[in-house]
Amino acid sequence: VFGIMTGVAIGFLVRKSRNQQPAQIHYYGLLDQQTGQDKLRQLGRANPESISFRDIIPDANSNWLNQSDPGFANLPPLANRETKFAKSAADAQAVFGLFTNAIKSNRDDWVYDFDARRLRDKVLFFADNYNDLLDGGDKSYNPVIKWSSTLRDRFQRGERIVYNDSNRIPSLWRPFVVKWHFAEVIMNDRLTRNHYEMFGPDLKQPNQAINFCVNGKDFYALATDLPCDFHFTGDTQCLPLYRYTPDGQRVSNITEWGRRQFREHYGDDGITDEDIFAYIYAMLHDPAYQQRYEVDLRREFPRVYFQPDFGWWAQQGRALLDLHLGFETAEPWPLERQDKDGVKAGRAILRADVEGNRIVLDEQTTLAGVPNEVWWYKLGSRTAVEWVLDQYKERKPRDGTIRERFNTYRFADHKERVIELLARLCTVSVRTVRIVDYELDQWTKIDPDEGLELRPEFLAELLEQRAEMEAGTAVFYPAEEVYRELGLNDLQR
Repeated sequence: VFGIMTGVAIGFLVRKSRNQQPAQIHYYGLLDQQTGQDKLRQLGRANPESISFRDIIPDANSNWLNQSDPGFANLPPLANRETKFAKSAADAQAVFGLFTNAIKSNRDDWVYDFDARRLRDKVLFFADNYNDLLDGGDKSYNPVIKWSSTLRDRFQRGERIVYNDSNRIPSLWRPFVVKWHFAEVIMNDRLTRNHYEMFGPDLKQPNQAINFCVNGKDFYALATDLPCDFHFTGDTQCLPLYRYTPDGQRVSNITEWGRRQFREHYGDDGITDEDIFAYIYAMLHDPAYQQRYEVDLRREFPRVYFQPDFGWWAQQGRALLDLHLGFETAEPWPLERQDKDGVKAGRAILRADVEGNRIVLDEQTTLAGVPNEVWWYKLGSRTAVEWVLDQYKERKPRDGTIRERFNTYRFADHKERVIELLARLCTVSVRTVRIVDYELDQWTKIDPDEGLELRPEFLAELLEQRAEMEAGTAVFYPAEEVYRELGLNDLQR
């Protein structure tokens, strides 16, 4: 209505001084698909007495719209703060003990790079300038390097940056994109004890972690066996399989409480922590699980849904883990490389041509024969292949010093490696889709539509479909009429 992208609500609050009962909430919503002019016309001819308001009863979390699934809160939690900071095993009431945000540097251009030598040059430049300012007592915070509130605090405490090649580790920067990372606590604002507990004192010890998005957008999960960046899966939360004690001993991160939930539910004391980890990974990929609990997964951590056949689901989870952890060694898909004769590589393009089932790398080379399933396997808004194409593009660095001194990245230097990676990711994508869409989605016992008729987005979709059927002549329908169309009675409403 007001020409902005933010949602707008008009509220009328009626005070009844003698009324001691809970407030009644009456709601009527216009469709997101309507234009501003459509909404203004609708408001202009609206009569409060004739509007079919919907009575809303807030859920347990005080949500009016997009309410939680009432059964979600009864499912066992994967992780919570009470368990993370529990002082005894008896206080743990979640499946995983440790959970944490992924690493947040706040100076990514300085501490990540595809090229190990260029990363070394950047870090040495940064460290030398920082230490020189520290030694000279210069508190001007020279913008030649990237400052943050955390780095300024460390500077005030007199902490020095000490360069050591052992701090350079491989890390997952974005889905299926590995970069070198200078993992040192001063140059990374949020490199904490939790991360060392996940991957040991050198951040190089073997482990697996399920990572999922908690930014309120599309939910998806992706496993790693390396440390990862905070934006690896949106705003990333990590659930590791193991933990490392201060003396370097590896222990399970599955709690006694979590192990007992599975063993008692399935009546099988032979269920291992690795089995539970694999089961959970398959569960998080289940399309019905994601659809049924879509609203809840945008607001809080996932919870465990017990499928009838634990062994089968754990087997599918292990297959997905093998694919996603081993993506760099997956069998390459036989893509057809097409190089134009007499044409130089020229500028990097790195574009997915979905309709043509091909990938355009540059002015010289195209990869044809991309299978359809590749475009179906999405992590957020992009496919696995598109994540790789996006991250290998040539861009002007935003940091002025990086742009002036270290802007030497060229796609041509990585072209052959990217071609091989894309071929392997095609295989990973196809096999993932076949497990998720052809196996999990067929054998799940979750009804993704249960309770759907109570959700406002379902009503909006129904209205849109009906309007299309009538060629757009009827756009607005009272909620009561929609319910009658669905054949719902008063009790179901």
